Amino acid sequence: MKIALVATGGTIGSRKDTDGIIKLSRAATDQIASIVGADSVFDSLSTHSERMKLKDLNTFRRIMQDALATHPDGIIVTHGTDTLAFSSAYLAYAFCDTRIPIVICSSDLPLTERDSNGFDILHSAKVFLQNRKAGVFAVYKNPGYAPQVHHGARLLPAHLHEHFYHSLGDWSFNDTGLMHGMDFDLCGGKVLLINPYIGLDYSVFNIDGYAAIVQSGYHSGTVNYDDFNAFASKYPNIPMFMTAGRRKYDGPDFVPNIIQCHGITQTALYIKLLIAIKNTVKDLPSFVLKNACGEIVDPDKY
Repeated sequence: MKIALVATGGTIGSRKDTDGIIKLSRAATDQIASIVGADSVFDSLSTHSERMKLKDLNTFRRIMQDALATHPDGIIVTHGTDTLAFSSAYLAYAFCDTRIPIVICSSDLPLTERDSNGFDILHSAKVFLQNRKAGVFAVYKNPGYAPQVHHGARLLPAHLHEHFYHSLGDWSFNDTGLMHGMDFDLCGGKVLLINPYIGLDYSVFNIDGYAAIVQSGYHSGTVNYDDFNAFASKYPNIPMFMTAGRRKYDGPDFVPNIIQCHGITQTALYIKLLIAIKNTVKDLPSFVLKNACGEIVDPDKY
């Protein structure tokens, strides 16, 4: 089996120095290539993932295209944990039509650390490639559990205080054709993400230049209805997408420019909107409510 490795750094591609500081390491990339049996290595983008910007995603995509041009049977990607969900969603959209498996791997500690989960993750990714399931996936091993395969655009960001990754539904990947012909060269931060908290003051947001808002709900799919509705009313021409979890908001109706989106992560919705705006999609609500690769999950199935 011909495997290409796209190494972008992160903890899995690092070593601890004598002061205990995690630093990017070519030796780590070489070790990963040996573990997975890579026939080719693409490592021109190397960074700690918290430093990723939109322009880096563009570079990332071009490197992936270079790797695909070598006609591998599968691609293993190494990446940092901090922005893993963003990059995996972006790759899932950009390579919806892939005919090979693309598997993204991260680890909690460098491979030289005794308790690193990286070895199990890399071995599981290599085994998964042998199934030849086309799509973009992420593999991660939560503490105390076996490695798990996740759909690239269903992955939820890990919580600040733990090393756990979860996702919506299973890892079934399905290209619907929605993203075919799209320009994925992202530029500009034209989508604002808002997370709820007690005391949230919408008046602090200057949304000049923004084309869309993504408002996340609390765990029960709720927000402060009065405040969010009043905020949206002030900007009737800006669509505001609410990631409402499993069910429709149980309360009064929202103003027309608030669109409830069920069964899709805030991260996947954000990336999807950036792509739509880049491509001047006129009807953003209609576009984001359509599946591109199976990122929208039936609420009854997760």
